[in-house]
Amino acid sequence: MTKRTRTSLFAILAIIPLMAILGWTFRSSVINWMMPEDSRPGDIIFPVEKVSASEYDRIAEGLQADYDLEFKHIKIFKEAGVTAYEGPQTCLTCHEDITVEDAHSGKEKKVKLMENLLTSTHYRFFTEKHDNVYGFNGELADNFPMGKIDRPCPKPGSFAFTAWAEIVVTAKGDTMSEGCGQCHIGGQYQAPLGEIMPGYVTEQNEKDAIDCLICHSAAYDMNKKQVAVDKNGLKRWEQDRGMRAAMSVTKTTSQTCLRCHQHNFGGDIFVDSTDTSYFQSILNTGHDRPRVLHPGSKRGTPFSPSWDVHAAAGLNCTDCHVTEGHFIAKGNHTTTMMTNDLPGVEVACENCHTSEPHSANAEIADFLNAHTEKVACVTCHIPSLHEDNATMRDFASPIFEEHPGVYVYKDVKETQPKKAITYVWWNGDATFLGNAIGDNPNGKNLYRFYNPTHVWPEFKNYDYAKWYEKVMRPLSKKKPSKLYAMKIFNGRQHIDLQNIGPFGGMYVPYNLPTYYKTGDPAKAGAMELQKGMMEMMYGTMFKVYLMDKFMRYMDDGSGKFVTEWHGDAYDDVLNMKKGKVEARWIPNDASMEISHAVRRNGALTCSNCHSKNGVLDWKKLGYEDDEVEMYSMNPLE
Repeated sequence: MTKRTRTSLFAILAIIPLMAILGWTFRSSVINWMMPEDSRPGDIIFPVEKVSASEYDRIAEGLQADYDLEFKHIKIFKEAGVTAYEGPQTCLTCHEDITVEDAHSGKEKKVKLMENLLTSTHYRFFTEKHDNVYGFNGELADNFPMGKIDRPCPKPGSFAFTAWAEIVVTAKGDTMSEGCGQCHIGGQYQAPLGEIMPGYVTEQNEKDAIDCLICHSAAYDMNKKQVAVDKNGLKRWEQDRGMRAAMSVTKTTSQTCLRCHQHNFGGDIFVDSTDTSYFQSILNTGHDRPRVLHPGSKRGTPFSPSWDVHAAAGLNCTDCHVTEGHFIAKGNHTTTMMTNDLPGVEVACENCHTSEPHSANAEIADFLNAHTEKVACVTCHIPSLHEDNATMRDFASPIFEEHPGVYVYKDVKETQPKKAITYVWWNGDATFLGNAIGDNPNGKNLYRFYNPTHVWPEFKNYDYAKWYEKVMRPLSKKKPSKLYAMKIFNGRQHIDLQNIGPFGGMYVPYNLPTYYKTGDPAKAGAMELQKGMMEMMYGTMFKVYLMDKFMRYMDDGSGKFVTEWHGDAYDDVLNMKKGKVEARWIPNDASMEISHAVRRNGALTCSNCHSKNGVLDWKKLGYEDDEVEMYSMNPLE
C-alpha cells in the first residue's frame, strides 16, 4: 500500500463516525470536501436579465412570429409579474410538485419535481441498475453506479469526471470550448460526482445551477453554451437564462433533445438542409468561445427529415421514449448506453407497428411479414450509414486539421454493410464493452458473437472459444434473439497495462486541450493524470466503492486474471511509463445498436440478403455449408 493510499484510507476511517453522528447533510459536505478543489460544487452567480414591460411585449411578439407554437408561459409570467428568469427557483414557484404518468401502470401520480429530476440519468449521468449489461465474468453488472459519469470510452478519448469544461487554444490563437459538460443539465464546475457516493444528498448550490431551459425552451440560444472561467479560476458551462428562452417554455421536442443527442446520431458536421432546426448545436456553436465540432459520427444515423421517416412524419422523441417526469425510457435493447431510468419499459417498433407491418405490396407482403419473428425491423430499414460515420478511431495517430487549427484523431469512415454495418443475433443484452449478446435460434452452437481480432500479447494463448462456451453461451440462450443490423466500432487509445484482462482494460484519458494543440497523445495522457480526480480514481475511496467491482467485470469468471483495481499503478500511468502504458485497439470490435435513420425507401430487399455476394455472412451467423447455399437463394427468383 502506497503512502498516498494509506493517507486516503485513514482519512475515510476517521470521518465515518462523524458522518454517522451528524447526518446526511453533513455527509454531503464531507464528501465534497474530500473531492479535489476543482471538482467541488460552488456558489455560482448566473447573470439575471430583467426586462421592462415594453421589452417583454416585444419579446412575446417576436416569439409568436418565429414559432408556430403556443407559449403558455408568456401569459402566465405576465400575469404573475415575472420579468426575470432566476433559474430553477423560478420554475419551482409553480412546479414543486408535478403529475406524471407511471410508465408501467399508466396511472397518474404526483411526484416532487426536483427529486424526480435529481435521480434521473439526465442529471446523474449514471444509474445503479443495469438490467441488460453483463461482465465478461458472466455476472450482471448491477448494484453499483455506472454510466457516462465514470465509464471510460474510446470515442471521446476522455472521462466525464475530468474533461468537464475545458478551454482549447488553437494553433491560430483562437479560444474554443470543449468538454462533456456541454451535454449536461447541471451547471456546476464538475459532473455531479457526489451522487456516486453512498448517502449523498444534493446540495442547494447544485440544484440552483441546473439548466432547465436547455430541454424545455424552444428559443434556447445554443450560442450561450460555452465555457466560462469564474473569478476563482474554475471553469464551467454558461447557460441561456434570458427571458426569451424562459418565455418560450414548452414540452420537449425532437429539436430540444437533439441539442445534445444529434452529436451521437449524426455527429457534429452534417446539417440536413431540409430542416436545420434539428441541428441547433452545430449551427450555433458559441458567440465568443465556440464549441469544438468533432469530425466522425458516433453512430452515423442522423435523426432528421431526410434521413428518418419518423422525423419526416413529425414524431417527437418522447413518442417512442416514454417518460415518467424526468425519467426517460431507453428500452432494453442497447449495447452502449449502460444507464436505465425505467427498467422494464421497452422502446420497440412493435409499440406502434403490428407484428405484420408489410402490406403495400400484396405479392410479397406475407413473405416479408414472415421475417419479423427472426429479423428486426432495423436490419432492413437501416441499409447504410452517413458518410461521416466512423468505424475505427485512432487517438494514437493524430492528424492536423487546418480548420479550426487543432490535432484530431484519425478516423476510418465507412457507410455500407460489412464495412460499417454488421449483422448479429441479439437478445437485447450486452457485454461490459458493447458486444451484442445473442445466439442463432437454430440451436447448433455455431454462432459466437465474441471473436477477438486484436488479441493482446499478454493473452495470445488464451482460449477464447472455451471461455465463450462456458460463460457466454448460457447468457446468449437466456432470451430469444433476432437478427439485428449493428454499427461496427473499434478505438485505439492508451491503456493502463497494470489494469487489464483478456477482454480489455482501463483507458488512459487524454487532456483534450493538450491533445488538440500538440498532437502528442502521451503528453495529453500524462497531463490529464495530473488532475485531482485521476489521483482519486487510483486511490482508496474509488477502489472500495467502485473500481474493484468495475475491474472484476473484465475477468473471465475464473478470478485468475482480474482480481482487483491496482491503484499503485498511478505513478507509472502519470509518467506514461514505457511498458506500463501503451496505445492499443479494443480486442473485439464493439457492436453499437442503431435505431434511428430508419428509411422506407431504399430499405434492403430480398436479393440484398439472399445472394452469395449479399450483405449477410451466413457462415459467421452460424449456418453450415449446405444451409448457406439454401439461404443464399433469392426466394422470389
